[in-house]
Amino acid sequence: MKNRDTPVSREALYEEIWTDPVTAVAQRYGLSDVGLVKICKKLRIPVPGRGYWAKLKAGRPRPKTPLPALAAGARTPSGPTPLSEQEAALRVKVQDVLLQTRQSQPTINVPAELVDPHPLVRAASARLRQRDGWDHPAGVRSAPKEVLDIQVTRNRLDRALRLMDTLLKTLEPSGFTVRMNAEKGETPLMGGGTSLSISIIEQVVRTGHTPTRNEKQARDRYYASLRGGARVEYPHIPEFDWHANGRLTLNVGGWPSRKWNDTERSLIDTRLPGIVATIVSLAETKRAKEEEKERRQRAYDEALTRHKAQVRTRKHERRELRALFRDARRLQRANRLREFIAAVEDHARQAGELTAEKQQWIAWASAKADWVDPLVRRSDPILDTPEPEAPSYWRF
Repeated sequence: MKNRDTPVSREALYEEIWTDPVTAVAQRYGLSDVGLVKICKKLRIPVPGRGYWAKLKAGRPRPKTPLPALAAGARTPSGPTPLSEQEAALRVKVQDVLLQTRQSQPTINVPAELVDPHPLVRAASARLRQRDGWDHPAGVRSAPKEVLDIQVTRNRLDRALRLMDTLLKTLEPSGFTVRMNAEKGETPLMGGGTSLSISIIEQVVRTGHTPTRNEKQARDRYYASLRGGARVEYPHIPEFDWHANGRLTLNVGGWPSRKWNDTERSLIDTRLPGIVATIVSLAETKRAKEEEKERRQRAYDEALTRHKAQVRTRKHERRELRALFRDARRLQRANRLREFIAAVEDHARQAGELTAEKQQWIAWASAKADWVDPLVRRSDPILDTPEPEAPSYWRF
């Protein structure tokens, strides 16, 4: 998503709350009406009571409760942040998908027996019904790198398989398929242009372990061995006990994600229409987030490419400018040398000292001036050769 704007001020939120119903204002911030009311309480913003909007519509408006002032020096808590245009559009789209899916799946019943199961459900049933090979302290069976990610005890295996089978078959008309990811030990649900991990897990609770009679006797034998006699090993007495409580949890997705739990009042099985609709909308949300992430990555890569090109251009320009100054200095030095050489030659001629040796020096100096001059291409037989290498004593 785009970078979010600054959180709304307390005064601005107060005006919104008293201009539109809480349900309408909450949608602008991606919140539920309950969540927005909690924020208003935190900010000490009064909220219209029941019947306020009905009376306003009927032409009998009630006075607006004034915004109370905060205590002097008190820090004002930050308000919610409005959704960006992209986020608001995505929220509307997800709500439409949720509504359409709910309407297309009015009722979903989990059968009392597993009939014509999905191939992966059949494979999971065969693998998880094996008697041996389970080392979980609560007796939970799972093999997510081999079959569907179902983590339950033997007593809840039948129900978990039926629940998973019903979900997979119900999601197929919406374009969802299930696969196995043995490397990660996950069960990805493919659909809606993305993938969501899915798992059914039996809840496990931890309690403090009370040593059994045999464990106490083994511990006493160990302490007795310390006082004399053959030393025995200290017995392994677990600190905790783990118990599966029979309630299932359905997990879907990673980020974003949702989970549904069995409760005292209802089982997951009775809420499948809403669960299926939420899974479809969750896939839409994740796909939109992935597309936005890809867009941001592309924009970042393009900006980075432009930045690198600008850096290269500036470095090249600096190198060229340094070379320009260097050549200008060389030309200046070459011209100064020529002026000096001309002065030496003129002085020698006037003094009658323009000997062959002096002329040879003038030729040598002129060649050096040409070699320094960047506008004259001339090599030096000595200075342009590689630096002589110092001899090593150990080579002789």
